[in-house]
Amino acid sequence: MPEINFSQRDVRRELLTLDVHKSSGPDGIPAMVLKQCAPELCPVLTRLFALSYHTRQVPSSWKTAHVHPVPKKGDRSDPSNYRPIAITSLLSKVMERVINTKLLRYLEEHDLISDRQYGFRHGRSTGDLLVYLTHRWASAIESQGEALAVSLDMAKAFDRVWHRGLLSKLPSYGLPEGLCKWVASFLSSRCIRAVVDGCCSAKLDLNAGVPQGSVLSPTLFLLHINDLLSIDGIHCYADDSTGDAFYTCRANIPRSAVVESREQLVSQIESSLSKISDWGRDNLVQFNPSKTQVCAFTAKKTPFTVAPQFQDTTLTISNSIGILGVDISSDVQFRCHLEDKVKMASKKLGVLNRAKRYFTPGQRLRLYKSQVRPHMEYCSHLWAGAPAYQLGPLDSVQRRAVRIVDDPILTSDIEPLSLRRDVASLCVLYRLYNGLCSEELFEMVPTATFYHRTARHRQGIHAHTLQPQWSRTVRYQRNFLPRTIRLWNELPAEVFPQDYSMGSFKRGVLVRDCWPPSWPIGNSLLRWKMPNPGFVQ
Repeated sequence: MPEINFSQRDVRRELLTLDVHKSSGPDGIPAMVLKQCAPELCPVLTRLFALSYHTRQVPSSWKTAHVHPVPKKGDRSDPSNYRPIAITSLLSKVMERVINTKLLRYLEEHDLISDRQYGFRHGRSTGDLLVYLTHRWASAIESQGEALAVSLDMAKAFDRVWHRGLLSKLPSYGLPEGLCKWVASFLSSRCIRAVVDGCCSAKLDLNAGVPQGSVLSPTLFLLHINDLLSIDGIHCYADDSTGDAFYTCRANIPRSAVVESREQLVSQIESSLSKISDWGRDNLVQFNPSKTQVCAFTAKKTPFTVAPQFQDTTLTISNSIGILGVDISSDVQFRCHLEDKVKMASKKLGVLNRAKRYFTPGQRLRLYKSQVRPHMEYCSHLWAGAPAYQLGPLDSVQRRAVRIVDDPILTSDIEPLSLRRDVASLCVLYRLYNGLCSEELFEMVPTATFYHRTARHRQGIHAHTLQPQWSRTVRYQRNFLPRTIRLWNELPAEVFPQDYSMGSFKRGVLVRDCWPPSWPIGNSLLRWKMPNPGFVQ
């Protein structure tokens, strides 16, 4: 990678993209001033950034952060129940953005970050990782096998990054000497102050961790944790690490063979956990075995009694596992997750109902869409195929919201949740189909196969038709890929733009004239069809 060069165009672009509603840093310079005076400031700031980079020195005022404690759930008299929000200098953030943009471009172009890292990367999300993992586990069950997954707890991952270890890794990625030395200055001699009700505490020096609130910190953390992903079966979203292993088998295998296969699964997981423990020791990273979750994904009636060990602690196998905010049961279903989301949305809707007299109908609608509905739609493409009795309570919450808004004209434009889930699922598949995802996700999508339309089959009405995912169970058909491929193959050809355009595709899906008669407004795009009687539930 060549040394970083700062141009006025780059600096001006970053100044103009500043959010004027963000708080100013410890230096007190507001974003409004930097944005409005960008043409006048960019020549001066360009010289300042170049001087800082070439002298390998970061101004000390840029290394100070004001930390505002924000209460979490629990007792507010307990300091551990507060989330620290760090505010750093806006000038430092502008310089970091220029560096980070070029650094990320270099890392992505040369494939230096593991394909199994989904955090802090363009075009990737928590939903992408969950799609891949749940597909692996559901496929194992569909093939009459089993899977074992471990969700690791990395204690204070960002706050305990070992500076010397991180800096020793940077040259191995081909980063120039100047950038490595500038990062060393960026990480050293940092301090924080707690701010409560306008009063500042004394400074506290930091000797570890990547700075919270910094633009460059996520990329530095990815470089720090990247070698962890060389271990087989490990996937990460930033510091949230998940390891898994699975096996497939034929039907009606003897019980002794099942026990042997399970022991091999546990052996694979323990081998990965041993390597993870060694990596943590080498990088001064602590894992918490007591908070590590383990789940066996199986449809077999025989209990999964063999448990792996991690750092001399025998882990407990549970009936579900929580990964990235989604609770997944041992049969790769989402019943408990949906129940929790209904409770959360109902609670927030109750608050809105009690305060509705203080808001106009338009304000109530905006509050519902921004504060309530997102809880019912997080990663909805994963569980959109859940049974109607699990999805029905979500619709009940929305009907309550319509009554609270109490304006038929405004609420007439609220899309059914089922329709929004179907559109979200199709948009995710459209992105995966076009390769804007990880390699393993792209390979998961079946190749396009053109089928001639017949009187009995609707599949094959466009050149993007995908091979249907047939299965023996209803459970597997409810998962993201089989279900969304059925939706995809039912789309008319006019929906697909000539070149990739998510906006055009989404608008095409929502155009009423393009919908088949079975897709009326107010219903899901594809109603659930019961499989053949030979299928096993």
